[in-house]
Order: sequence, then structure tokens, then C-alpha cells
Amino acid sequence: MILNIEIREELELIINSLKELLDREWAIFGSKKHNVDSSKINELFNKIKELGIYQYLNQANPVDAYLINEILGQYLVPSIVAFTSMASKAILGEEGKEIIEKGYAISVGSNIVPDIDKADIVLTPYGIAFTKEISASEVKSPDPSVRLFNIAKANWKKADIDFNSIKLIASSQMIGHAMACLNKTIDYAKNRVAFGKPIGSYQAVKHKIVDDAVNLELARSLYLSQRTNLTPDRVFNYAFKVSLKAIFDSIQLHGGIGFTTDLDLHLHLKRLLLLYKILQ
Repeated sequence: MILNIEIREELELIINSLKELLDREWAIFGSKKHNVDSSKINELFNKIKELGIYQYLNQANPVDAYLINEILGQYLVPSIVAFTSMASKAILGEEGKEIIEKGYAISVGSNIVPDIDKADIVLTPYGIAFTKEISASEVKSPDPSVRLFNIAKANWKKADIDFNSIKLIASSQMIGHAMACLNKTIDYAKNRVAFGKPIGSYQAVKHKIVDDAVNLELARSLYLSQRTNLTPDRVFNYAFKVSLKAIFDSIQLHGGIGFTTDLDLHLHLKRLLLLYKILQ
């Protein structure tokens, strides 16, 4: 991408280790990630835990956390991994450190919460609760691979939770989803030939890709620079807006195949809509 973010040696090592793990254990499923069975998802969750990612996120500075969560979005990791990573930075103090060290799977939301069936703990603006102490009914999810629940009753415990952090990390994951789709589109535009030329050489295609790239970089700058006057809610809404456009454009520019399940563009779109639904 365009922004020049200095990455320390420690963070670079962590990012490279995470990418190696995801390339080996998760990227191999391609456009079938939504059909992976729960045992493989649990295995990946535990391997990421063993790598120390959740603990690192809990103690990391915000920019490091955003960069790691962009990568998680790009790789379209299982939802419970994405939400635990999101929550790891938001649970503050010794209580947060203890929760992360115990290796709990965590979900986040407000009244509507995903993955209660997979999580041990749920974080909401009302506090924190163990899933076994929650009464909830299932509702329709925009992402069929993620079950969504409306919480009716829970034994909430007050905790030091930074929900602004959750909104900003969710923004970085959304941008990661859009970046993955945009990168696929750039590769496709370079190699797909129409009327004797790569389609990326045509202005209508070229301009759309450039517009999306610039808009995504602008959204990234809002959370990476940490100098914006916008509230986390507005950053979140803007990240959703530009990510949605970039993914829709990616689907369109791929032509007919973009609308099929042969690619994972639709999976990124569904996860994006899920993130917006639970945190809007």
C-alpha cells in the first residue's frame, strides 16, 4: 500500500511468523474457507495462541495492533480468531491480561453478538460475560459461516473495556478484507486479456482500481496516523463505506467469475457486512 509505516524488527518477525502460519494452515482452503470444519478452526485458533499473537496484541501499541488485524482481514481468518484478536487489545488492565493468558476464545458485539457457540467469553458495552451465563436466540446472519445471536439476558460483569479500540481494530480488519479483494483484482486486471490487451490498460478499469486504492489508504491513515479529529465511530463508518465499494468493484471487475463461489470475494463481502452489523 501507499502509506510508509515504519515496522520495527520485533513486529516484522511477528508478522512474518503469522503469515507463514496462515499460508500453511489456512490460505490453502482458498474460496472454501467457509466450509472448513470446526476441528480445523479450533486447531488454527490454538496455533495462533501458541504463537503468542493474542498476548502480543493485548500489550501492543495501537498501530501494531491495527497492522496485525489488517493481515487477519486479508487472510479471512475464522471469525472466532478475528474477534478474539479484536478483543485482545480492548480488554485492559490485569483482568484483560489474565483472560488472554488463559486462552479464552472471545466474541464482541452489542445486543447482537456472533460466535456465542464458539466463544468462552463475550465483550459488549454492558460488560463481560461467560457464554454459559448468556441467554440468547439465533438471528439471521449476513455471513452464513458465522452464527449470530440476539442476547436476551446475561450475567454481565463490569470490566475495563475500550470499545473505541474495538471500533478501530474492526476498521483495520475491514480494510484488510478490501485490500485482499483489491490485490486480487489488480492481478486479474494485469492478466485478463480482452480485445488484445490486458483489461487493466483500459481507463474505465484503471481509474476504478486507483480510486479504490486511494480511498482505502485514506481510511488507513485515519487509524494509523492517530492524529485524526474524527471519532472512532466515524472512522469505522468511513472504513466500511470505502471497503464495501472496493469489494463491490472487485466483484464487478472480475466479470462473471466475480459473482461465483470460485473466488472468495463474496466471503470477504459477507464478513464485512457482519462486522458492520454487530458494531454499528
